[in-house]
Amino acid sequence: MANSVHHIIKLLTSRGCAGIIFSIAVLFSLAMNAFAQTNKITIYFYSSESTINNFKSLKMEFDRYLNKYGPYEFQPFSDRETFEKQIKDNKQCLLFLSSWHYSNIYKDYALKAVLVGTRNGKKYQKRILVATDETVKAGRIASASSLQHTSSCLQEMLKGKNTVAITSILIVPKDIDALMSVGFGISRFALTTRNSLNELKIANQTLHQQLKTLAEGEESLLLIGAVPEQYMHDAKNIVTIIQNMATDQEGKEKLRMIELDGWQTLDPADRLKLETK
Repeated sequence: MANSVHHIIKLLTSRGCAGIIFSIAVLFSLAMNAFAQTNKITIYFYSSESTINNFKSLKMEFDRYLNKYGPYEFQPFSDRETFEKQIKDNKQCLLFLSSWHYSNIYKDYALKAVLVGTRNGKKYQKRILVATDETVKAGRIASASSLQHTSSCLQEMLKGKNTVAITSILIVPKDIDALMSVGFGISRFALTTRNSLNELKIANQTLHQQLKTLAEGEESLLLIGAVPEQYMHDAKNIVTIIQNMATDQEGKEKLRMIELDGWQTLDPADRLKLETK
């Protein structure tokens, strides 16, 4: 009898210990999850040079890719003001933004560019103003860029040249759409890139032959990856993950969603071009 009682007490004690251990494990897991959530690194995306209309899909696809590597998430924005409010005073994040946008805010937001996107293996692009009729001096312009960026580009291109009066701006999803809108007579002008005009030669050779370049801007870098200055050292892991996206098929697919095919580190000449304003 005494042996039986002793056995029961021993069994209950062991079960009690197991329960305590299990409870501790659950609490530890919850604590770690909570810690991961509070320390999640967010990649904020806003491009003044393209119009993204599939934000839900973009976020889901990038989140799925990033979650394989750690507590990272992707947050795209449709307007500059909301983007800038979100990144203000955020000292632990990665930003994807246009080179024009970066040049305008990097001082105020204490940012440091770490990567530049590539398209067809090139990191630079040149914006051009095109029309089917070189004598046209007024009319609507189609552009995939934001209103601010479109206005800035036009001021740079047309300074000291024959004036072109823009009566209104039609925002379209992609540079190629701006060109097509001129072909369909929806717009008189298109603000696009030299690369997109070259791509049109394959897609629509007839329209390509009709288009005339009225003005062109200086070369500019493609999408920039930047971090807050004080996060430079700790950001090495996420920057490496992003830089290596083009090394696997899934990463390449995600990059195509933001019209890139890879990333490169910036050299001194790139930084000088970005940070001279």
